[in-house]
Amino acid sequence: MDERGRVLIPTEERERLGLKSGAEFELVEEKGVLLLKPVVKPSVSVKSKKRRWGKEAFLDSGEATFGE
Repeated sequence: MDERGRVLIPTEERERLGLKSGAEFELVEEKGVLLLKPVVKPSVSVKSKKRRWGKEAFLDSGEATFGE
């Protein structure tokens, strides 16, 4: 831990756990041990009356977000 309280998680562990830059954690103390638990955002459900989805329904996030 550095002087500002930051903790470094090694690259190999971040990759293995699928952690990305900006990930948020909950800090939990259990029996004198600190645990970093990733905060998982709830998934979004979408409903539609459409029976079959076309290719336009599966844009990548860049296209869906930025219209590219």
